[in-house]
This record gives sequence, C-alpha cells and structure tokens, in this order.
Amino acid sequence: MRIRVLLLTIALFLTGGYSSFSLVSAQIPTPTVVDSPTVKVLTGLLAPVFQDEMNHMVQALGVTCGTCHVRGNFASDDNAKKLTARRMLEMTKAINQQFFPDHKPKSGESVVGRVTCYTCHQGEATPKLPPGED
Repeated sequence: MRIRVLLLTIALFLTGGYSSFSLVSAQIPTPTVVDSPTVKVLTGLLAPVFQDEMNHMVQALGVTCGTCHVRGNFASDDNAKKLTARRMLEMTKAINQQFFPDHKPKSGESVVGRVTCYTCHQGEATPKLPPGED
C-alpha cells in the first residue's frame, strides 16, 4: 500500500499534477527584544536570553514559575514574591556593576553577572546562611 501511494505521488509530481507545489524554505525566526512595561530589571534582552534568565532563577531558588508569577498572567505584579524577586535582581545588578563591571558571562551562564540568585540561594527558596550562623 505504501509503495502505491509513493508511486502515485511521484507520478503526479512528474506529470504536473502538483503544479502548484513549490519548495518553500523555512526561515529562522528573528529573536525579538522583550519589551514590556512590567519588565523593569531584565531589560533589553532577547526573548530566548530572557527565558534563560527566568530558568536560571527557577533553578537557583528551587521553585516554579508560579512562585512569583500570577497563573495565567505573567505580566501581573499582584504577587508580592515577584516584587521581592525584582528587588533582589536590582541588588545583584548593583553588586555586579560595582564589583564586577568587566565580567563577561560564558555561554550558558546568567547574563545578570557574576553574582546571581544562586550565589546566596543555592537551590533553596530561602538564602543559605554561612556555616555556623544558623
């Protein structure tokens, strides 16, 4: 049965039965810059880089997107934890600008800088304390 379909398809193609058939090359989509009034700290990033940063935060804090974002409305600022996360990003950005202005992240690393959420959180929602300071 498969051979018949294949032969029929070839015959139609060769005889012009598929005259409207044309080869279309797929175009790679151009990444766009995330531009939203609710994006306050991670501004100017291409969408894939922005998503990578969100993934870095999820991993660094051992949480899910729903910890900071309102379900079904990621742009909403109605979750207090999102506002806290924003303040933390502003803090890490300031630390990086002051102490590591020339840091260039390697591929796969956070573009936030050398100091990231993981620096203190290490996979936990609550920042870890130095040993002996429990």
